[in-house]
Amino acid sequence: MDLTLNTDIGKLNIRVAAWIESRNNILVSKFPSGIISLPGGRVKFSETTIEAIKREVLEETGEELYEIELFSIIENFFLEKQSKKDFHEFLFVYKGKIKKRKKYSGIDNSNQDIIWETLDVIKDLRPNILNQLVGYKNQSNIIHLINKD
Repeated sequence: MDLTLNTDIGKLNIRVAAWIESRNNILVSKFPSGIISLPGGRVKFSETTIEAIKREVLEETGEELYEIELFSIIENFFLEKQSKKDFHEFLFVYKGKIKKRKKYSGIDNSNQDIIWETLDVIKDLRPNILNQLVGYKNQSNIIHLINKD
């Protein structure tokens, strides 16, 4: 069961995303709607965020994530257009590495393409606040951002 809590005034989500770079490229999820995001998804009940990011990357790419480190925590507040519900989301962004391939075939990538893009694509990632993470390298501090859309 995903860690999503419905309330009378909105939804609370806990999610993870993987920031995977290799030679001036970043691994992204491209959806048929045109949305581009980092690979990842919702944390499941009783699952740690590290377990969740390993599971999500494996499900979406078929590859094991390694050299994992917490990079950023984003508090994301937005209105979902379809449901017209307010969301309060905690997004844990992990840096890591996977085996580089031209094509990935995980068990959970049927509604998205997992592909390498040049780092220029970061400006198009959702949520937009992810572009503020550009240029941060392995630092000892976790980057905390707040996004209100």
